Amino acid sequence: MKRIAPLALLLLAPLLIVACNGPGRWSKEGTTPTMAAADLADCNSFAQSASRTDVNINQDIMVARGKDWQDTGALDTMRDTYKAQNQDRSDTIVFRCMVGKGYAPG
Repeated sequence: MKRIAPLALLLLAPLLIVACNGPGRWSKEGTTPTMAAADLADCNSFAQSASRTDVNINQDIMVARGKDWQDTGALDTMRDTYKAQNQDRSDTIVFRCMVGKGYAPG
């Protein structure tokens, strides 16, 4: 049982990060909802900028390999995989940014 708990936490961590990135899901003592929304927008902007290189690389790969993947029936799978990777990376950046600003998820 002791081995299952850390494994479950590891598997659920991305879901927890995504759940914490929505509006109103961050708390910080003395912060108004307007201030929290502004900080969240700032972190989202930072995440978009920080992820831009990876997104561009994935788009280039899709252009270069798209025809091959379409011929093999893997195009939708690869597109979904890249989209999920990009979203996960962005969610992680936002999470770390908000924690760095002193917010707690919740």
